[in-house]
Amino acid sequence: MSDEATFPLARAELIAFFLESMIFGAFTVLYAIAIWILLYREKKRSKSTLNKMLFGTSTLMWVLSVTHLCIDVVRAVQGFVDEGGKPDGTLNFYSDLANPTHVAKNVIYITMTIVGDTFVTYRLYIVWNRAWWIVVLPGLLLLATAVSGYGACVEIGMVKGQGAIFAENLQPWIRAFFSISLTTNILATLLIAARIVYSNRRVKHFRAAAAATSHWEVVETLIQSAAVYSAALASLLGTYLAGSNAQYVCLDALQPLIGVVFTLIIIRVGLGYTMNEISGNKDTDHFPSTAVQSIGGTEYGMRPLAINVSVTRTNDRQSLEMYDQKDRSLGEVESGTSRTE
Repeated sequence: MSDEATFPLARAELIAFFLESMIFGAFTVLYAIAIWILLYREKKRSKSTLNKMLFGTSTLMWVLSVTHLCIDVVRAVQGFVDEGGKPDGTLNFYSDLANPTHVAKNVIYITMTIVGDTFVTYRLYIVWNRAWWIVVLPGLLLLATAVSGYGACVEIGMVKGQGAIFAENLQPWIRAFFSISLTTNILATLLIAARIVYSNRRVKHFRAAAAATSHWEVVETLIQSAAVYSAALASLLGTYLAGSNAQYVCLDALQPLIGVVFTLIIIRVGLGYTMNEISGNKDTDHFPSTAVQSIGGTEYGMRPLAINVSVTRTNDRQSLEMYDQKDRSLGEVESGTSRTE
Protein backbone atom coordinates (compact mmCIF):
# COMPACT_ATOMS: atom_id res chain seq x y z
CA MET A 1 0.00 0.00 0.00
CA SER A 2 1.08 3.58 -0.58
CA ASP A 3 2.20 5.91 2.20
CA GLU A 4 -0.57 8.48 1.62
CA ALA A 5 -0.48 9.52 5.26
CA THR A 6 3.26 10.26 5.39
CA PHE A 7 3.85 11.35 1.79
CA PRO A 8 0.57 12.45 0.14
CA LEU A 9 0.11 11.80 -3.57
CA ALA A 10 -0.60 15.47 -4.33
CA ARG A 11 2.66 16.54 -2.69
CA ALA A 12 4.58 13.85 -4.57
CA GLU A 13 3.12 15.00 -7.90
CA LEU A 14 3.98 18.63 -7.19
CA ILE A 15 7.59 17.81 -6.26
CA ALA A 16 7.85 15.53 -9.29
CA PHE A 17 6.65 18.34 -11.56
CA PHE A 18 9.25 20.71 -10.11
CA LEU A 19 12.15 18.26 -10.49
CA GLU A 20 11.10 17.28 -13.99
CA SER A 21 11.06 20.94 -15.01
CA MET A 22 14.52 21.54 -13.55
CA ILE A 23 16.09 18.50 -15.20
CA PHE A 24 14.33 19.26 -18.48
CA GLY A 25 15.92 22.71 -18.43
CA ALA A 26 19.35 21.10 -18.08
CA PHE A 27 18.45 18.65 -20.84
CA THR A 28 17.47 21.49 -23.16
CA VAL A 29 20.81 23.25 -22.65
CA LEU A 30 22.75 20.03 -23.22
CA TYR A 31 20.59 19.21 -26.24
CA ALA A 32 21.41 22.59 -27.79
CA ILE A 33 25.14 22.01 -27.22
CA ALA A 34 24.92 18.50 -28.65
CA ILE A 35 23.08 19.69 -31.76
CA TRP A 36 25.64 22.45 -32.26
CA ILE A 37 28.42 19.88 -32.09
CA LEU A 38 26.68 17.61 -34.59
CA LEU A 39 25.91 20.43 -37.02
CA TYR A 40 29.38 21.92 -36.62
CA ARG A 41 30.92 18.56 -37.46
CA GLU A 42 28.66 18.28 -40.49
CA LYS A 43 30.13 21.50 -41.90
CA LYS A 44 33.72 20.44 -41.36
CA ARG A 45 33.38 16.78 -42.25
CA SER A 46 31.55 14.78 -44.85
CA LYS A 47 28.04 13.78 -43.93
CA SER A 48 27.89 10.57 -41.96
CA THR A 49 25.22 8.09 -41.00
CA LEU A 50 26.43 8.42 -37.42
CA ASN A 51 25.66 12.14 -37.27
CA LYS A 52 22.20 11.58 -38.69
CA MET A 53 21.53 8.80 -36.19
CA LEU A 54 22.71 10.83 -33.20
CA PHE A 55 20.82 13.91 -34.38
CA GLY A 56 17.60 11.94 -34.91
CA THR A 57 17.83 10.08 -31.60
CA SER A 58 18.62 13.15 -29.50
CA THR A 59 15.86 15.14 -31.19
CA LEU A 60 13.37 12.32 -30.64
CA MET A 61 14.29 12.23 -26.96
CA TRP A 62 13.88 15.98 -26.63
CA VAL A 63 10.48 15.94 -28.35
CA LEU A 64 9.32 13.11 -26.09
CA SER A 65 10.49 15.03 -23.02
CA VAL A 66 8.74 18.21 -24.17
CA THR A 67 5.52 16.29 -24.78
CA HIS A 68 5.75 14.59 -21.38
CA LEU A 69 6.32 17.93 -19.64
CA CYS A 70 3.42 19.56 -21.49
CA ILE A 71 1.12 16.76 -20.36
CA ASP A 72 2.30 17.26 -16.78
CA VAL A 73 1.55 20.99 -17.08
CA VAL A 74 -1.99 20.20 -18.22
CA ARG A 75 -2.40 17.68 -15.41
CA ALA A 76 -1.09 20.16 -12.83
CA VAL A 77 -3.61 22.78 -13.95
CA GLN A 78 -6.45 20.27 -13.91
CA GLY A 79 -5.44 18.70 -10.62
CA PHE A 80 -4.52 21.74 -8.55
CA VAL A 81 -6.65 24.47 -10.17
CA ASP A 82 -9.73 22.90 -11.72
CA GLU A 83 -10.15 20.17 -9.10
CA GLY A 84 -8.30 21.83 -6.23
CA GLY A 85 -11.38 23.54 -4.81
CA LYS A 86 -13.31 20.29 -4.42
CA PRO A 87 -13.03 17.99 -1.39
CA ASP A 88 -10.19 15.58 -2.17
CA GLY A 89 -10.39 16.85 -5.75
CA THR A 90 -6.64 16.84 -6.35
CA LEU A 91 -6.22 13.39 -4.80
CA ASN A 92 -9.09 11.93 -6.82
CA PHE A 93 -7.73 13.42 -10.04
CA TYR A 94 -4.25 11.98 -9.64
CA SER A 95 -5.66 8.66 -8.44
CA ASP A 96 -7.56 8.21 -11.71
CA LEU A 97 -5.05 5.98 -13.47
CA ALA A 98 -7.24 5.48 -16.56
CA ASN A 99 -7.28 9.21 -17.27
CA PRO A 100 -6.11 9.65 -20.90
CA THR A 101 -3.41 12.12 -19.88
CA HIS A 102 -2.01 9.66 -17.34
CA VAL A 103 -1.97 6.80 -19.83
CA ALA A 104 -0.38 9.04 -22.47
CA LYS A 105 2.47 10.17 -20.22
CA ASN A 106 3.21 6.57 -19.31
CA VAL A 107 3.34 5.54 -22.97
CA ILE A 108 5.78 8.39 -23.60
CA TYR A 109 7.92 7.33 -20.66
CA ILE A 110 8.02 3.71 -21.86
CA THR A 111 9.04 4.88 -25.33
CA MET A 112 11.75 7.12 -23.88
CA THR A 113 13.08 4.23 -21.80
CA ILE A 114 13.25 1.94 -24.81
CA VAL A 115 15.11 4.58 -26.81
CA GLY A 116 17.57 5.06 -23.94
CA ASP A 117 18.09 1.33 -23.42
CA THR A 118 18.60 0.85 -27.15
CA PHE A 119 21.33 3.48 -27.13
CA VAL A 120 23.06 1.87 -24.14
CA THR A 121 22.96 -1.47 -25.96
CA TYR A 122 24.36 0.16 -29.09
CA ARG A 123 27.19 1.72 -27.07
CA LEU A 124 27.99 -1.72 -25.69
CA TYR A 125 28.11 -3.09 -29.23
CA ILE A 126 30.54 -0.36 -30.34
CA VAL A 127 32.76 -0.57 -27.26
CA TRP A 128 33.19 -4.33 -27.71
CA ASN A 129 34.42 -3.88 -31.27
CA ARG A 130 31.07 -4.60 -32.91
CA ALA A 131 30.85 -8.11 -31.49
CA TRP A 132 27.25 -9.23 -32.05
CA TRP A 133 27.36 -11.90 -29.36
CA ILE A 134 27.87 -9.31 -26.61
CA VAL A 135 24.43 -7.74 -27.27
CA VAL A 136 22.36 -10.92 -27.59
CA LEU A 137 21.28 -10.97 -23.94
CA PRO A 138 20.79 -7.18 -23.66
CA GLY A 139 18.76 -7.32 -26.88
CA LEU A 140 16.43 -9.96 -25.45
CA LEU A 141 16.10 -7.96 -22.24
CA LEU A 142 15.28 -4.89 -24.31
CA LEU A 143 12.46 -6.77 -26.03
CA ALA A 144 11.15 -7.94 -22.65
CA THR A 145 11.27 -4.35 -21.40
CA ALA A 146 9.07 -3.20 -24.28
CA VAL A 147 6.54 -5.99 -23.76
CA SER A 148 6.24 -5.46 -20.00
CA GLY A 149 6.19 -1.66 -20.34
CA TYR A 150 3.46 -1.38 -22.94
CA GLY A 151 1.61 -4.22 -21.23
CA ALA A 152 1.56 -2.15 -18.05
CA CYS A 153 0.12 0.79 -20.02
CA VAL A 154 -2.70 -1.42 -21.29
CA GLU A 155 -3.49 -2.59 -17.75
CA ILE A 156 -3.42 0.99 -16.45
CA GLY A 157 -5.88 2.07 -19.14
CA MET A 158 -8.31 -0.65 -18.04
CA VAL A 159 -8.42 0.41 -14.38
CA LYS A 160 -11.95 1.35 -13.30
CA GLY A 161 -12.47 4.33 -11.00
CA GLN A 162 -9.87 5.48 -8.49
CA GLY A 163 -7.20 2.81 -8.68
CA ALA A 164 -3.84 2.70 -6.95
CA ILE A 165 -0.64 2.26 -8.90
CA PHE A 166 0.32 -0.35 -6.33
CA ALA A 167 -2.74 -2.52 -7.09
CA GLU A 168 -2.07 -6.26 -7.33
CA ASN A 169 -3.10 -6.50 -10.98
CA LEU A 170 -0.58 -3.80 -11.95
CA GLN A 171 2.37 -4.83 -9.80
CA PRO A 172 3.59 -7.78 -11.93
CA TRP A 173 3.76 -5.65 -15.08
CA ILE A 174 5.34 -2.62 -13.44
CA ARG A 175 7.82 -4.62 -11.37
CA ALA A 176 8.84 -6.60 -14.43
CA PHE A 177 9.35 -3.43 -16.46
CA PHE A 178 11.48 -1.67 -13.84
CA SER A 179 13.47 -4.81 -12.99
CA ILE A 180 14.24 -5.81 -16.58
CA SER A 181 15.19 -2.29 -17.59
CA LEU A 182 17.47 -2.01 -14.55
CA THR A 183 19.05 -5.39 -15.31
CA THR A 184 19.70 -4.33 -18.90
CA ASN A 185 21.43 -1.13 -17.82
CA ILE A 186 23.48 -2.69 -15.03
CA LEU A 187 24.67 -5.44 -17.37
CA ALA A 188 25.59 -2.97 -20.11
CA THR A 189 27.17 -0.56 -17.62
CA LEU A 190 29.43 -3.22 -16.12
CA LEU A 191 30.53 -4.49 -19.52
CA ILE A 192 31.21 -0.97 -20.83
CA ALA A 193 33.07 0.07 -17.67
CA ALA A 194 35.15 -3.11 -17.74
CA ARG A 195 36.18 -2.44 -21.32
CA ILE A 196 37.12 1.18 -20.54
CA VAL A 197 39.16 0.25 -17.45
CA TYR A 198 40.94 -2.48 -19.40
CA SER A 199 41.87 -0.02 -22.13
CA ASN A 200 43.11 2.62 -19.66
CA ARG A 201 45.30 0.09 -17.86
CA ARG A 202 46.84 -1.14 -21.10
CA VAL A 203 48.05 2.30 -22.10
CA LYS A 204 49.78 2.86 -18.73
CA HIS A 205 52.53 0.51 -19.86
CA PHE A 206 53.54 3.14 -22.41
CA ARG A 207 52.62 6.42 -20.75
CA ALA A 208 54.24 7.14 -17.39
CA ALA A 209 52.03 10.18 -16.88
CA ALA A 210 48.98 7.94 -16.87
CA ALA A 211 50.21 5.85 -13.95
CA ALA A 212 47.73 7.32 -11.51
CA THR A 213 44.04 7.12 -12.18
CA SER A 214 42.56 10.61 -12.03
CA HIS A 215 39.15 11.55 -10.77
CA TRP A 216 38.22 12.56 -14.31
CA GLU A 217 38.79 8.99 -15.51
CA VAL A 218 36.24 7.79 -12.97
CA VAL A 219 33.72 10.47 -13.93
CA GLU A 220 34.30 9.79 -17.61
CA THR A 221 33.69 6.09 -17.09
CA LEU A 222 30.49 6.71 -15.16
CA ILE A 223 29.12 9.14 -17.75
CA GLN A 224 29.92 7.02 -20.75
CA SER A 225 28.66 3.77 -19.26
CA ALA A 226 25.38 5.45 -18.26
CA ALA A 227 25.84 4.43 -14.63
CA VAL A 228 23.89 7.52 -13.56
CA TYR A 229 20.90 6.22 -15.48
CA SER A 230 21.20 2.82 -13.80
CA ALA A 231 21.35 4.45 -10.35
CA ALA A 232 18.18 6.43 -11.10
CA LEU A 233 16.42 3.26 -12.23
CA ALA A 234 17.46 1.52 -9.02
CA SER A 235 15.94 4.37 -7.00
CA LEU A 236 12.72 4.13 -8.98
CA LEU A 237 12.44 0.38 -8.47
CA GLY A 238 13.24 0.69 -4.77
CA THR A 239 10.58 3.32 -4.09
CA TYR A 240 7.96 1.36 -6.01
CA LEU A 241 8.71 -1.90 -4.18
CA ALA A 242 8.50 0.05 -0.91
CA GLY A 243 5.00 1.23 -1.86
CA SER A 244 6.04 4.87 -1.55
CA ASN A 245 4.55 7.77 -3.46
CA ALA A 246 8.15 8.90 -3.90
CA GLN A 247 8.16 6.64 -6.95
CA TYR A 248 6.18 9.37 -8.75
CA VAL A 249 9.05 11.77 -8.09
CA CYS A 250 11.64 9.32 -9.40
CA LEU A 251 9.47 8.43 -12.39
CA ASP A 252 8.94 11.97 -13.67
CA ALA A 253 12.53 13.00 -12.96
CA LEU A 254 13.84 10.00 -14.88
CA GLN A 255 12.07 11.05 -18.08
CA PRO A 256 14.39 14.00 -18.94
CA LEU A 257 17.34 12.36 -17.17
CA ILE A 258 17.48 9.73 -19.91
CA GLY A 259 18.02 12.52 -22.42
CA VAL A 260 20.65 14.17 -20.21
CA VAL A 261 22.72 10.96 -20.14
CA PHE A 262 22.43 10.58 -23.91
CA THR A 263 23.43 14.16 -24.74
CA LEU A 264 26.36 14.04 -22.29
CA ILE A 265 27.78 11.18 -24.32
CA ILE A 266 27.35 13.13 -27.57
CA ILE A 267 29.09 16.16 -26.03
CA ARG A 268 31.91 13.95 -24.74
CA VAL A 269 32.35 12.55 -28.23
CA GLY A 270 32.40 16.01 -29.78
CA LEU A 271 34.81 17.48 -27.25
CA GLY A 272 37.06 14.46 -27.58
CA TYR A 273 37.31 15.05 -31.30
CA THR A 274 38.03 18.75 -30.81
CA MET A 275 40.92 17.98 -28.48
CA ASN A 276 42.27 15.51 -31.00
CA GLU A 277 42.20 18.18 -33.73
CA ILE A 278 44.32 20.45 -31.53
CA SER A 279 46.86 17.94 -30.24
CA GLY A 280 47.00 15.56 -33.19
CA ASN A 281 46.43 11.85 -33.33
CA LYS A 282 49.90 10.62 -32.41
CA ASP A 283 52.23 11.16 -29.49
CA THR A 284 55.80 9.91 -29.72
CA ASP A 285 57.94 9.55 -26.63
CA HIS A 286 61.74 9.46 -26.94
CA PHE A 287 63.68 7.47 -24.40
CA PRO A 288 67.47 7.99 -24.78
CA SER A 289 69.45 4.83 -24.14
CA THR A 290 73.22 4.59 -23.82
CA ALA A 291 74.66 1.10 -24.26
CA VAL A 292 78.02 -0.02 -22.89
CA GLN A 293 79.97 -2.80 -24.59
CA SER A 294 82.82 -4.65 -22.87
CA ILE A 295 85.70 -6.07 -24.95
CA GLY A 296 88.58 -7.77 -23.19
CA GLY A 297 87.62 -6.28 -19.85
CA THR A 298 87.64 -2.76 -21.25
CA GLU A 299 84.35 -0.91 -21.46
CA TYR A 300 83.59 1.25 -24.47
CA GLY A 301 80.77 3.73 -24.46
CA MET A 302 78.41 3.32 -27.37
CA ARG A 303 76.61 6.10 -29.22
CA PRO A 304 73.29 7.16 -27.66
CA LEU A 305 70.40 5.26 -29.16
CA ALA A 306 67.00 6.94 -29.41
CA ILE A 307 64.14 4.52 -28.90
CA ASN A 308 60.85 5.77 -30.30
CA VAL A 309 57.65 4.46 -28.78
CA SER A 310 54.65 5.59 -30.78
CA VAL A 311 51.20 5.54 -29.22
CA THR A 312 48.34 6.18 -31.62
CA ARG A 313 45.16 7.52 -30.10
CA THR A 314 41.76 6.84 -31.55
CA ASN A 315 39.44 9.44 -30.08
CA ASP A 316 35.76 9.17 -29.22
CA ARG A 317 34.62 10.42 -32.58
CA GLN A 318 36.80 8.02 -34.51
CA SER A 319 35.72 5.04 -32.46
CA LEU A 320 32.05 5.90 -32.87
CA GLU A 321 32.53 6.45 -36.58
CA MET A 322 33.30 2.77 -36.85
CA TYR A 323 29.53 2.59 -37.23
CA ASP A 324 29.94 3.94 -40.75
CA GLN A 325 32.93 1.84 -41.76
CA LYS A 326 32.79 -1.63 -43.25
CA ASP A 327 36.37 -2.52 -42.39
CA ARG A 328 36.03 -4.09 -38.96
CA SER A 329 39.73 -4.79 -38.68
CA LEU A 330 40.59 -1.18 -37.77
CA GLY A 331 42.00 -0.65 -34.23
CA GLU A 332 40.39 -1.39 -30.97
CA VAL A 333 37.13 0.43 -30.39
CA GLU A 334 36.71 2.03 -27.03
CA SER A 335 34.10 4.21 -25.37
CA GLY A 336 35.87 7.32 -24.17
CA THR A 337 39.45 7.16 -25.45
CA SER A 338 40.83 4.09 -27.18
CA ARG A 339 44.51 3.61 -27.88
CA THR A 340 46.18 1.26 -30.28
CA GLU A 341 49.80 0.28 -29.81
